[in-house]
Amino acid sequence: MEDILHRLEVHTEARRGQFDAGFASFARLHGLVDWEGWFSPYDEQTYGIVLCHIQPDDVVLEIGAGDLRLALRIAERARRVYAVEVNPLVVGPALEDIGLCLPRTLHVTCANALDIPIPPGVTLAVLLMRHCQHFGQYFDQLQTAGCQRLLTNARWKSAAEVVDLTASRLHFKQVHEGWYACRCGAVGYVGPGARTDALPIEVVDCPACSPLAAGDEEQDVE
Repeated sequence: MEDILHRLEVHTEARRGQFDAGFASFARLHGLVDWEGWFSPYDEQTYGIVLCHIQPDDVVLEIGAGDLRLALRIAERARRVYAVEVNPLVVGPALEDIGLCLPRTLHVTCANALDIPIPPGVTLAVLLMRHCQHFGQYFDQLQTAGCQRLLTNARWKSAAEVVDLTASRLHFKQVHEGWYACRCGAVGYVGPGARTDALPIEVVDCPACSPLAAGDEEQDVE
């Protein structure tokens, strides 16, 4: 496994698929905004945080799996892993590097994750994508599919958090003081600053998602 991971690291860095001619057109075709379509590997600390949350019975969906270096390691711990990567110039060569060592429990798909159904039985999703512009769509699709947890750095843009997709959420207007994190992906602070050390409150219908919901019926909060 270490040899494969080393090959992936070296070859991915050499290829840098996001700089290939035609990538801008590809990104527009898939609705990828800014750096959203770029695959950039994370450090060992970040991957370690992810791996610490993997349970033997988990069925994991990794969104934006890139060169599969994390998916391979998750597959050593989880019951099954679905790895989805939109860029064929990243995941295609990675599969060549892995070759016949591809684990039976790792299922790889080259597609926009928003365009395909969530696989059945997924318990945990991994979304390491600091520049994600579609967090709310991922959140809704995962929650509808019955996924229980989302491990992501897309909201706070720093260390990964575990989002409980089954938890109830307050309407934003009910929060009078403290940090908040919305299902749409927005985060922020409400109030004069008296509770900056408090844990974030999970909310819906924050100011960032209100324009998107204009004219829609009020959504139910589970």
